[in-house]
Amino acid sequence: MAAPFPDWNDLRDILLITDAGSLSGAARLAGISQSTMSRRLAAIEAHGQPIFLRDEMGRMSPNARGLEMVAAAREMAAIYDRVKARLTDAPPPLRIASCEMLSRLFLAPQVPAWALRADSAAEVSVHDDVYGLDPDTYDVMLAPMATAPERSTGQVLGWLSMALYAAPSYVAAHRIRGRLETLDGQGVIRASRALADVESYRWLVRLGGNVSLLSPNVPTMMEACAAGLGIALLPQELAGNDARLLPLDGPKAPPCEIWAVADSKTAADPRIAGFLKWARGQFRATHADARAG
Repeated sequence: MAAPFPDWNDLRDILLITDAGSLSGAARLAGISQSTMSRRLAAIEAHGQPIFLRDEMGRMSPNARGLEMVAAAREMAAIYDRVKARLTDAPPPLRIASCEMLSRLFLAPQVPAWALRADSAAEVSVHDDVYGLDPDTYDVMLAPMATAPERSTGQVLGWLSMALYAAPSYVAAHRIRGRLETLDGQGVIRASRALADVESYRWLVRLGGNVSLLSPNVPTMMEACAAGLGIALLPQELAGNDARLLPLDGPKAPPCEIWAVADSKTAADPRIAGFLKWARGQFRATHADARAG
């Protein structure tokens, strides 16, 4: 009858003896007595299957058979450690980058709902110019845009209704009465960088007018508009309740597309893919479809 091959517990003892170089040292590492470790090794080496060589000083080192077992034990221990770390350590936070507008309108009120269902925390960073970020600094970016950036995977979360606004002081100073068919002769606050490619802001350019400010940041546009710098195209959900602004009667603006994007290499990560799917459903559940009507 063949001797039983050492199981994982045996391999672990073999690894301890190899690393300690003696039975007494291995016993201390295992938290057992030397006699117990000696009995374990005797059982492993039974039936004439030695694993260790002993020198004149009593130190123990694995023989050729033992070296193969030690290599297997180290590989198994490394696999165990990786699995243990993956299943017990807290996963890194999901890094969400966005602009101030979407932080106010979507992320701040809705991320707590994500936290209740997610395995990892969300780390939200807000940027004046979200379009200039290095993709390595975020896992997901939420922003108004026309299409996903190069080497990114994205989806449209939904749309925001847009309208023209001006400060009461601007309206009075420029004697605006009734409906504006164009913005010729008016000061206009326009978008820059990737925001300028969004259809809403391309439409604004087609209305004409004189550029009074360029910005990639919608709240900056809103503040400039409230200060009387010119007419701005703003989300109704953001500007509609601001007493410093007056909606202007004019052509109907197309809605603004809101995207969520991730690097193409990491978009399939379950945390990222799960957030993208959740964000799309949550945005459309909490924001009316601006394309209707």
